[in-house]
Amino acid sequence: MSSYDAAPDEIITPSQFRESMKLVRLQIAIPISVLVAMGANIVCALAIKPGLSGINALFPTLLSPNATMVGIYWALLYLLQVGFCLVLLLVRKDVTKETLIHGVGLRFAISNWLQATWAVFFTLQFFWGAEIVLLINVLILLSIHITLLYYPVTLKRPIDAIFIHAPMTMFLAILFELDWLHNGFVALGWFIKEETAREKYTWQAVGAVAGVNVVAAVWAGVKRLYLLTTASIYLLFTLLFSSPRSNPTLPTTALPKPTPLLVTLIICLVLHPIALVAGVAWQRTREREGRIRLEEEVERAEQDEREAEREARIRGE
Repeated sequence: MSSYDAAPDEIITPSQFRESMKLVRLQIAIPISVLVAMGANIVCALAIKPGLSGINALFPTLLSPNATMVGIYWALLYLLQVGFCLVLLLVRKDVTKETLIHGVGLRFAISNWLQATWAVFFTLQFFWGAEIVLLINVLILLSIHITLLYYPVTLKRPIDAIFIHAPMTMFLAILFELDWLHNGFVALGWFIKEETAREKYTWQAVGAVAGVNVVAAVWAGVKRLYLLTTASIYLLFTLLFSSPRSNPTLPTTALPKPTPLLVTLIICLVLHPIALVAGVAWQRTREREGRIRLEEEVERAEQDEREAEREARIRGE
C-alpha cells in the first residue's frame, strides 16, 4: 500500500485518514503533471518548427543561454522528477511522507502544469502570456522552497535530498535566475540582431543578472543551501558560454558579450561560493560561541554548587 498501512487490529484515526488521502491525491496528481510537462516540452522542442530552441535562435538576447547546457540541465531535472514520483509512490517513512505532503504538496503539480503552459505559449510566440506564467510559477516554487526549509536536507535521508530537495531547488533556480529574465527580454523586444542593439541593452542585462544572483547568493549563504549554490553556478556558465547569433543560420554572426556583462557574470560566479562559505563559517562560529557559553554556564553552576556545599558544611560545624 502507498498510504498509511495499518495492522488488522489497528484503528486508523481521522487525522491519519486525512493524511492518507492527501498522499493519495499527490500520488495521482504529481506523476500526471510530470508526464504532461515533459510531453509538452518534448513536443514543443522537437515536433514543432520552429521549436523552443529555434525561437530562442530567432529572438536572441543578451540573456540567451547555451542551448546544449540548458538541455542537459532540464534532462537531469526531469530525471530527478521521475525519481520524485517513484519516491512518492513507494514512500514508507513517516518523515518522508510529511515532507511530501506538507513540504511539497499539490503545488508541485500546479507548477508542472504551468511549465507545460509556458512551453505552449512560448512556441506560439505569445511571449507576454509566457512571462506571466513564469512569474506565477516562480512564486509557487518559492513557496515550496520556503516550506521545505522546515524539512531540511540531511545525510540521514539521502533519498529525500536527491529526489525531493534537488529537483525543487533546480526548478526554482532556473526559473528565477534565467527563464523569466530571458523571456522578459524577448517579450520587451530587447533583441540583439545588430551591434547597436547589443550595446543598447547591456546595462539592463547587467542589472537583471546581478539582481537575481545577489538575492540567490545571499539566501543560499544565510540558509547554507549547497544545492542552490551549485545550480546557480551552473546557470551562470550557461550564460557565460552562450553566443547568440544575429543571423541564426550563420555561425560567423555570433556576437561577443559586452564587457560589463562579462565582468558581472564572473563576479557572480565568485560571489556564490564566497557567500556559501561565509554562511557556513558564520554558523560554525555561532555554534562554537554557543558551546563556550554553555560550558561557562555549566562551570558557573558547578562552582555555585560547591560554594553552597562549603557554606552548608561551615554552618554544620
